[in-house]
Amino acid sequence: MFVKNAWYAAGWSEEIEAAPLPRRILDQPVVLYRGASGTAAALDDCCPHRMAPLSLGTVEGDRLRCGYHGLLFDCAGTCVEVPGQATVPRWAKVRSYPLVERWRLAWIWMGEPDAADPDLIPHCPWLDSPDWAFSHGTVTYGCNYVLLVDNLLDLSHTTFTHKGTIGTESSATNPVTSTRENGTVRIERQMKDAAPSKLYQACGNFEGNVDRWQKIAYEPPGNIVIDAGAVPAGSNDRSRGIDTRIINYLTPETGESVFHFWAFARDFALDDPAMTSFIKEKIEVTFNEDKRVLDRQQEMVTARPQQRLFDKQADTGIVLARRLLDERLKAEAHGADA
Repeated sequence: MFVKNAWYAAGWSEEIEAAPLPRRILDQPVVLYRGASGTAAALDDCCPHRMAPLSLGTVEGDRLRCGYHGLLFDCAGTCVEVPGQATVPRWAKVRSYPLVERWRLAWIWMGEPDAADPDLIPHCPWLDSPDWAFSHGTVTYGCNYVLLVDNLLDLSHTTFTHKGTIGTESSATNPVTSTRENGTVRIERQMKDAAPSKLYQACGNFEGNVDRWQKIAYEPPGNIVIDAGAVPAGSNDRSRGIDTRIINYLTPETGESVFHFWAFARDFALDDPAMTSFIKEKIEVTFNEDKRVLDRQQEMVTARPQQRLFDKQADTGIVLARRLLDERLKAEAHGADA
């Protein structure tokens, strides 16, 4: 069901504080916390003594104390103190997960610890560059993560689902090209002399039609970056338009729920907090419109396990993406390099 040997976004760095943060990732309970040294850690959220959640405990220095009987664990998961006795049993330890902070996110590795190479963390320079500003947030969907991958790869749905924000007629009527390059699926749509979406109109103050583009890059299991923007129709001068990156990191919570860590990076109005707030509000509306559909879609999928989906022409990228994900799952299941 899940690719385990991969880096997943566990949370925004700003979320991880001294108070333990419980989170379910790949259907496993995890507790995240930040120690006094500033380093973030991730442990199995289950004390081995009486299986109480460690997330109910407290942070002491760089260690986490169970809130039930007080066992104290270091960030490697080793129990270093059992109140009331001098010795610590060898079995008193919990699993520690590799956790690396990069691009303002905390990335967790749920698979084999020795395979956790930080160089494999998805590249996301827009969140650390002075040339870009961004809005960001998290949405939790009640659906399998693959349904959300489908949603983000086929943007023709925006015409019908997001009429008040990012949807335009051209998103459904213009064709796409889909290609696979090694471990990445790319989907591109060009929209010439098209009406701007309401969001683009508000951001770019366009006086007429625009030339728009959508360039989507998908890397399994759930990393999607959308290069999207617009310039006045007939112009090739990007300085007269807007350039954005819609960054999407999908982390399965369970088989029927998924965390969507999103960011909307922009190359305009860099020092305008009102623009940051405006975009955040509109994107949250947009993704919650998706949530309304996808949560109900999962109900239908669960209720009709024998019913097959069919593909339309715009689904070529989705088909390539599902094949790529299946290959990754099968390779990991057979112990090959994924």
